[in-house]
Amino acid sequence: MYELPRPVEPVRTILIGAGNRTRTIYAPIVSGLKPWVDIVAVCDPVKEHADSIAAQIGARPYYDIKEAVAAEDLEAAIVVAPIPLHHAYSVFLSEHKIHNLIETSWCATVLQARDMIAKAKANNVYTRVGENFFRYPIDSFAATLRDSGYIGDIKRIFSYNDHTGYHNNSRWTFFAREYPEWISAFEHTMPTMPFYEQPQRYHENETFRARYISFPSGLMVIDQASNIKGMLGRQVRPGYTEWQGTMGTLVQQGSRYAAPHYKILDNNKRVEVGTGVHFDWTAEIRRCLYEDTRAYTDEIQPANPNYISKVERFYNEDGYYMGVRAQIPGGEIRFDNPIQIGAFSDHYFPEYGVAVAGHVIDFALQIRGLRDSEFNEQDALMSLMMEVAARESILNQGKRIALPLEGDIEADHVILKNMEARLGFDPLDVEAVLGYKAPRP
Repeated sequence: MYELPRPVEPVRTILIGAGNRTRTIYAPIVSGLKPWVDIVAVCDPVKEHADSIAAQIGARPYYDIKEAVAAEDLEAAIVVAPIPLHHAYSVFLSEHKIHNLIETSWCATVLQARDMIAKAKANNVYTRVGENFFRYPIDSFAATLRDSGYIGDIKRIFSYNDHTGYHNNSRWTFFAREYPEWISAFEHTMPTMPFYEQPQRYHENETFRARYISFPSGLMVIDQASNIKGMLGRQVRPGYTEWQGTMGTLVQQGSRYAAPHYKILDNNKRVEVGTGVHFDWTAEIRRCLYEDTRAYTDEIQPANPNYISKVERFYNEDGYYMGVRAQIPGGEIRFDNPIQIGAFSDHYFPEYGVAVAGHVIDFALQIRGLRDSEFNEQDALMSLMMEVAARESILNQGKRIALPLEGDIEADHVILKNMEARLGFDPLDVEAVLGYKAPRP
């Protein structure tokens, strides 16, 4: 197994945002991250949130980012705040010579992303996105399978009801090891019975999204979803995904539902119902072997069987995720997880915290100059460009939009206008955004 390097001194870091994601994902794994990051401070405008997380991880609480930056000798920041705040926090931190790792989605528009990159470069710091999806077990195994050649060249990925959007964009570019050349997209919205996904997320309709993404090497990705949380009886996340090769296919599908956790409105009464947050998955490799090119008919059977290999995650005696493997004729295809921190998150499946730890460690190693980032600011920008390009395509009746995006982007202006209407001020006004309080239940 590849052993991750460790810096002589961990990176002095502030954790910005002390809401649900920090409480359930980041705080429980802080102890395991200590060789790489020393989280000395926590900042959140909600005092009880900041105090609680700070006490849990042994850091100092702050309620205003400017006060925290003035008081602490900080090298880096991890920003776990709502997306409308990301651009302003990144710019502010870069201008104070503080490296910044921003949660997904990185920001809302290409204009913001380019500004974040420019400000970081001008101040000789790194800005990165906290992207964890391509670090999941199935994605790590898919890359290992790709490199093994066992199912030939993988030239098509079909994904239904996983996480169409920024996360999946990152998955596809990371797998492809190149950027796409164009994207085409469309949407369909229909009304539904009203329901709460979360206390702050109320819905009366749902939108189906479909993206067709072409890469220079010939890889095609068909990425679509309508209800990624699996509510209203829809397919459980992570849905169904195939990595299709010239000699076989890797198949993944969600297998069961988590416990009920959200409420639905029925005649103005709130009723508990089941939900489909991804909780478990099954995967297998299907490979067909033929000794010649005869057509497959009822009379002429293939010379060799259709091999099916089960793909399984494996763990140590403490239940810590160690990797993914599949037994194949004559051997094994195996991915060993290099992120050995011995700490678990309280969210989703056991490997979720490992994936998050991966981008935090990657960030720290880049800062210390011990390795180049696996997913740098240009990669983050492309994931955002793909998302904005999909919206641009929708605005133009599914037209193919060339990537990378250049010049003035109509979809960017639409997004910024909608954000301004929601926030009540210009989302590019850093001072106004820094003063905005967005506490969640």
